[in-house]
Amino acid sequence: MRMNFGFQSIGGATFVLTIGDLKIACDPVLCSRGTIVDFFWFKSRRVESPVYQETTFREVDLWLITHNHEDHLDDTGLSVIGEHSTVICNKNSSLKLAERGLTDLTVLDWGEWKNTTMKGCRIEIEAIPAVHGISPLSAFFAGKGNGYCLTITKGEEHIRIYITGDTVYRKRIIRAIGNRAIDLMIANMGAAKAGSWIMTLTLDAKMLQKMISALQPKMVIPVHYGTFEHYKEPVEEIEKLQDRRIKLAKNLNES
Repeated sequence: MRMNFGFQSIGGATFVLTIGDLKIACDPVLCSRGTIVDFFWFKSRRVESPVYQETTFREVDLWLITHNHEDHLDDTGLSVIGEHSTVICNKNSSLKLAERGLTDLTVLDWGEWKNTTMKGCRIEIEAIPAVHGISPLSAFFAGKGNGYCLTITKGEEHIRIYITGDTVYRKRIIRAIGNRAIDLMIANMGAAKAGSWIMTLTLDAKMLQKMISALQPKMVIPVHYGTFEHYKEPVEEIEKLQDRRIKLAKNLNES
């Protein structure tokens, strides 16, 4: 990994990633602690407050929206997406964004690409499959979401980032990544709804271990744990993996 980067976890799936002067943010959900979100088939309470400042989302160059669930895109989160930001999203989140007047969007389906240039960087973005449930039935009702693979190049330097989105481990995801070397994987964890009739909707520690083994990323930053009641697996299960590539710091700055 040759580019300097910084990482700020806001809570849940929301984070801000800086690559040099480039500012990338993902899935803004900024409701307060105690808020109950309704997923129709279940409800969940936010148990941790989002951590951000007034300036956190200022001048975001690129927003990545994985899907439209209320723990990934809420009204407060929508309000921080600036009109000058480039927004990449999936189909179901595009409807929610458009309702708030955000119409300058690039909608990507699995396997589709967008190439763009900003702040002297060439950025290649591909939508990667995100299978939102162990059970085919729950994955169907959860709806189709995106992961994203970003390749960012500036001069002779480059970094490749894989953002899993809400998914479980599936071989089709590994095939979609192919033989691309991953510098940083940002993994949505929490084993959402594990142990319920709905069944597990996101990665757990065992699935993360399989994904790391298959993709061999240089660094892994887990997100999407602890913040809502339906995130069932505690962060201690990730720590038990004892993999030095996994970084759990809330605020992370690495070279």
